[in-house]
Amino acid sequence: MTEVQLEQNVEEKKWARRAHLSTILTYPMALLPFPFFISSLGAMVYPFVMWLSRNKSSYSAKQSLEAMYLQAILSSVIFGIRVKFGNVDGLSTSERFMPVICYILMAFLHVVFLAIAIYRTTIGKAHHYPFSFFPLLFSSNQTKENWNELKKKFEDKVEFTEYKSQMERLDGFRLSTEKESKSLTDPSLQGLCNEYLHSLSDLRVNLAEDPLSYRKAKQFLNYFPETVSKILGQYNKLSVGSPDAEKRKTELNSLLSEVIKTTEQVRNKLKADETLNLDVEITAMKKNIEFGGY
Repeated sequence: MTEVQLEQNVEEKKWARRAHLSTILTYPMALLPFPFFISSLGAMVYPFVMWLSRNKSSYSAKQSLEAMYLQAILSSVIFGIRVKFGNVDGLSTSERFMPVICYILMAFLHVVFLAIAIYRTTIGKAHHYPFSFFPLLFSSNQTKENWNELKKKFEDKVEFTEYKSQMERLDGFRLSTEKESKSLTDPSLQGLCNEYLHSLSDLRVNLAEDPLSYRKAKQFLNYFPETVSKILGQYNKLSVGSPDAEKRKTELNSLLSEVIKTTEQVRNKLKADETLNLDVEITAMKKNIEFGGY
C-alpha cells in the first residue's frame, strides 16, 4: 500500500512543529565553550526526548527523527567550516571572510528548509529533508504492518495472497497511469486522468478498509487499471505529429469518461453492499429486541 497522507490532529502537528523549530538550538549550542561533540549532542536533546516520549509510529515521533537528521547535518557543516577555516591567523584578509559567508549560506538554507517543514507540519503532511533515508524506512515498516493487519481478516491464506497481489498490481498501474498522464499535453485529458486517478485512489481506500470486498471488484481490477495505463502509454507515443491526433484525442476523452463512470459504479456497488449489510444487521437486532433478546 502506498503511503497515504492523512490529516493529523492538532496536538500532533504542534509537537511536530516544535521538533523542527528545535533545530535553531544548533546555533547557540555552537557558541558555547564546549567541545564540538557535546554541542552537537546538546542540540539534539530536545527532539530525541520528544521521540522517546511519543508513540514511535506517531506523526510527531517521525518528524522528531527528521529534526534530528537536520541537526546532524547542521552540526556536520559547522564542524567542516571549523576544520577548514580554524586557523584564522594563516588566512589572507579575503579568506577570513569565507567562514562568515559559509555560515550565512548555511543559515539561509536552514531557514528555507525550516520554513517548508513548518508549513507542511502545520497542514499535517509528512515532511522529509533532502537525502533523508527515513521515507524508505517508514514506508517499508508501515507497509509491513498494514499487510499483517489485513492478513488477519482472511481465513484463507491463498485468498489473502491473491488480494495482496491485486492491490500491488493496482498500486503499480496507478503510478504508471499518473506518469503517463503528466506527459499529456491537452489540459482536458489531464483533467480526466486526474479525475480517474482520484476515483481509483478512493476505490483503493475502500478495498483497504474492507479487504474481503475485493471479490466484488475482481473483474474490474483484472482489466481496467492495466488497460488504461497501456492505452495512455500508446497514446503518448502516437499522438505527437500524427495526422489522426485529433481523432485519437476525442476517442481517449470518451474512453476516460466511461472508465471514470465504471470506477464510480464499482465503488458505489461496494458501498451499496455495505449499506445493505448494515440494514440487515439493524433489522435482525430489532427483531431480537422484540423477542426479548439482547
